[in-house]
Amino acid sequence: MNPRSDVRAQAAAVQAVERVLRAEQDAEAQIAQARELAQARLEAAREDALAIVNRTAARIAGLQRRHAEALQRRLVALREQAAAAEQARRAPDSATIAAAAERVAARLTGGDDVDR
Repeated sequence: MNPRSDVRAQAAAVQAVERVLRAEQDAEAQIAQARELAQARLEAAREDALAIVNRTAARIAGLQRRHAEALQRRLVALREQAAAAEQARRAPDSATIAAAAERVAARLTGGDDVDR
């Protein structure tokens, strides 16, 4: 072999090795960028998921509060109905009936005991 061709071959080999090293470095840089992008997307997805969980929890709490309020209103109405029904079932005693009859009689006759 010619010494010049050896030098050329060595130079070509050095250039080839340098190209391979640059390609490896470029590939490593692209992998690092891809990892960073994947990490950022993963973090964004986690934040989105947390926001969804928080909105869902707030909506559920609101629903529970509104249902509890409606239930409380219904309970109050039922208790009032039960009290009215209980009072309607009780017959007035004879003293109450007599007092009412006296008031009616006084009103009808124009007596003084109207407000008793």
